[in-house]
Amino acid sequence: MRYLILGSGPAGIAAAKAARKTDRDAEVVIATEEHEAPYLRPLLPDLVSGEREPAGIADPQGKDLASLKIGVLAGKRARRVDAAKNRVAFSDGSEETYNFLCIAAGGRPILPAALMGAPGAFLFLNSLGDAQRLRERAMRSDVTVVYGPGYLGIEAARALRKLGNQVVWIDPGLPRFGNPISGDVQARVADQLRAKGVKTKEGTEIADVIDVDGKNYAVVTAGGEEIRCQLIVAATERLPGIGFLEGSGVKAGAGVLVDEYLRTNVSNIYAAGDCAEVYDINRRESRINFGWRSAIKQGELAGENMAGGGKVYIRNTEDYFGLLYGTPLAERAGS
Repeated sequence: MRYLILGSGPAGIAAAKAARKTDRDAEVVIATEEHEAPYLRPLLPDLVSGEREPAGIADPQGKDLASLKIGVLAGKRARRVDAAKNRVAFSDGSEETYNFLCIAAGGRPILPAALMGAPGAFLFLNSLGDAQRLRERAMRSDVTVVYGPGYLGIEAARALRKLGNQVVWIDPGLPRFGNPISGDVQARVADQLRAKGVKTKEGTEIADVIDVDGKNYAVVTAGGEEIRCQLIVAATERLPGIGFLEGSGVKAGAGVLVDEYLRTNVSNIYAAGDCAEVYDINRRESRINFGWRSAIKQGELAGENMAGGGKVYIRNTEDYFGLLYGTPLAERAGS
């Protein structure tokens, strides 16, 4: 028996470990496009601020994969899934076969159309490499504009201000996916960021970005305000990174459509984490439940279920924000 997991984030690692625990004799393999050892993505802003080094955001869940005889194939970006032949093709030309497949590919950030005209102006905060590049660039910048709603926008603004940048946070409002932060928490966080010197522009969009001289940029808001800066952080929402499923026969909406057992319409293919659109048996609807802790829970169930289990996933909205490793979001914003 061979279990192949696409993705080395929390859902992928949890799925691999659950499959190994349930099926001791099987071959369990994680294929990931990452080149680094697994790390805690929610703590990337701490890398930017200098509060942590790369070793300080290593994911402890990934440290015992070798001892559990879970293989890891690094630098593998999925290009196509052939569900009929139980095969995944990767962008480097290689292929991997499976008896059961778990898609835990996570999400990819959305690029606002207004930023496309000035590619040198912005950086994402989506990976370890992004965080390292962002810190290096921010240390050479005076004013940074952070664009994006919710947790990542808040954390990016906090981290860059702590680094010493003048920060303008443009918050376009409610996210289209996942769960919004409650109004009370949002207001408290915004107040704390302002108290730290962050300027906030809430409920507006970026209409245009003008490249002034290759080093300085003018961000024009939908209201016509112009903000001069040296850097823009696209702390945007993440959409499920599932383009490689096109033509596979695996049904997808915004994410990979799965039932309450995390199983797709193809009986030996499961999905978990930020890329999965999970059926909620209580609300009787399918939705993406972004968040680190929910990804772990989904991964555990997907791994166990594809190895013969039959557990149902029960969604918990507390898993989206709530606490991040014991530290409330509002407290982090004020730190």
